[in-house]
Amino acid sequence: MQASLKDIIEWDVLNWAEALRIWQPIIDSLPRDSNILAIGERNGGLSLWLALQGFRVICTDRIGPTEEAIKMHQKYGVQELIEYRSFDIFNPDIPENTIDLVIMKSVLGGLKSNYQDKSSRNDDARKSAIDNIYGLLKTDGYLLTADNMQGSVPIQWLRNRHNKQAGWHYFSFSEMDTLMTLFTSSSTRAFGVLPTSFSNQPLNALSHFTNKHLLQWLPASDKYIGITIARK
Repeated sequence: MQASLKDIIEWDVLNWAEALRIWQPIIDSLPRDSNILAIGERNGGLSLWLALQGFRVICTDRIGPTEEAIKMHQKYGVQELIEYRSFDIFNPDIPENTIDLVIMKSVLGGLKSNYQDKSSRNDDARKSAIDNIYGLLKTDGYLLTADNMQGSVPIQWLRNRHNKQAGWHYFSFSEMDTLMTLFTSSSTRAFGVLPTSFSNQPLNALSHFTNKHLLQWLPASDKYIGITIARK
């Protein structure tokens, strides 16, 4: 059964789904017995995407994936391929050098090393998380992450209007490059100037087409999604 993009991506679907297209060649290169860790899964979308391709996935969130995730995986008949776990990225309970692929979407910008302390959402916390992910990966293992970038002035204005700047860190592309310096290779591709989160689906399709075919010439700094492939 083919999953709907809404079940995999959840929000701003057409823009964030560009990550799947960019990651797919890496996924296709992996043997189906690879050890895969999906972090920050909550509702299980990326785990669903991978399980439908025949992979076994450790589906995690800080306090464990939701009941909705389990029900969705059951709907698609992939629950036998998925292990559900709570996972603390700052205190990983998985042995080092055992994971072939770590995947996550819209996780890094929200991390706090102490979830009771907003001030712990900082550079040190993000570096610690990446250091731990690096340690879990086997040699030649991959980190695939899609993250919220600063984006254009209009996007920043929209976030401020809806009070979304507070409580999240939006990366610059130079910050992301610095964060990935441990890895043997890494690249971050930019996408998305106009959002595709309108209630009108034809308008979403038009925004996505415009992003992909008319606005690709704009600098990376104007785009609000960063799609990263890093290899240990």
